[in-house]
Amino acid sequence: MITTEEIVNVLLLIAIALISARIFGYLFYRLKQPAVLGEIIAGIVVGGIGLYYLHGQEILIFGGSLTLPNLDFHATINSDMFSFVAQLGILFLLFISGLEISVSKLKKMGKTSLFVAIGGVILPFALGFISCFLLNGFNNFSFAVNECIIVGLILTATSVGVTVRCLMDIDALDTDVGATILGSAVFDDIIAILLLAFVLGIGSIMGTIMLGVRIAIFFFLFLYIGLKIIDKILDLGEKIHLPKAFLSISLAILLIYTFFADKAGISGIIGAFVAGVLIGQNVRSVKVEADTKAIAYGFFVPLFFVWVGASLWQNSDYLASSASSIVILASVIIIVAVVGKVIGCGLGAKIAGMTYRQSLQVGVGMIPRMELALIIVSAAISKDILTGNIASKILIVTVILTIVTTLISPLLIRATFKNTS
Repeated sequence: MITTEEIVNVLLLIAIALISARIFGYLFYRLKQPAVLGEIIAGIVVGGIGLYYLHGQEILIFGGSLTLPNLDFHATINSDMFSFVAQLGILFLLFISGLEISVSKLKKMGKTSLFVAIGGVILPFALGFISCFLLNGFNNFSFAVNECIIVGLILTATSVGVTVRCLMDIDALDTDVGATILGSAVFDDIIAILLLAFVLGIGSIMGTIMLGVRIAIFFFLFLYIGLKIIDKILDLGEKIHLPKAFLSISLAILLIYTFFADKAGISGIIGAFVAGVLIGQNVRSVKVEADTKAIAYGFFVPLFFVWVGASLWQNSDYLASSASSIVILASVIIIVAVVGKVIGCGLGAKIAGMTYRQSLQVGVGMIPRMELALIIVSAAISKDILTGNIASKILIVTVILTIVTTLISPLLIRATFKNTS
């Protein structure tokens, strides 16, 4: 049962996280860098440096003394309650991206997105598997085949939350490149989830087939049929003469789609994106978009990126005791993760007919890893595919991978879109 003290601690931390996110975000904005980088740095600071060591300490202020709240910010920021609130940020971010993208553009770039997704799965998986296999015997590394497979799977997953945020900031989301990245991310996640189901042995081949059927049913019911009836549902918001009723109906659809996407075996953020796409086709969606952005960017989205930065401090004790081997493994994995997506996705885009520059932009936009990568490694640990020290190392390296790819992606996206009209 959640205690009142735990709730108050989380509320205090949310306040500190929001203030920190805005301060660091503004500093990076003044440096002409993406504000999202500042928010992630704020998470690293709040999660591990300063407040982590100051809780319950007495400090001197204006000649008097003040005892800081006796709580562990490091533990609180990694609590289930704070994580839940923060992860709503990624749902809102993908929902907004769906609102801003057009169905016609998604259809137009469908073939290209599929090519990009296939390239972005095959090459990163192969590079991850081969890298782990070649590391055997070096610096006492010892990877079994199934462990190499899991590392390969971790590298297939893409999280476009950071990319979406950056593309929004430079008004490039509703472009061929933006639509390709979003469509590719959906295909990418589906392929990764199906591969994970097969590797984990969820009902073997038949279980994987059934998972594919559930995914197909989800898209048929909630995308195809949703396009037919979404306007009628949204009309309820107009008929209910209460403040922000249209927004309430839209947010309810967002949460319902997230729930059923998760139950279908897909990442919930795909459901949020689909809900945004459907509502975005309604002529009154501009009202929802403005209100949703106020909620998202004023509260949930900054908290999400602070939480991402703070996650670096998870398993910090083991990180310190095995620093050398973790640095080696993380360096290899990060390099192949970036190269795999840039070349694999870029090659898929080029084969589908995009220009070299557009192909590079797509490849860079597909670099970030986050929630699905962590889900894959967590599932592998729970199924005892990853055990012991190897499990801890791969988990920590995955967290580092999400942080590093999240940090470098905005810089690379800004660079590849520079001077683009």
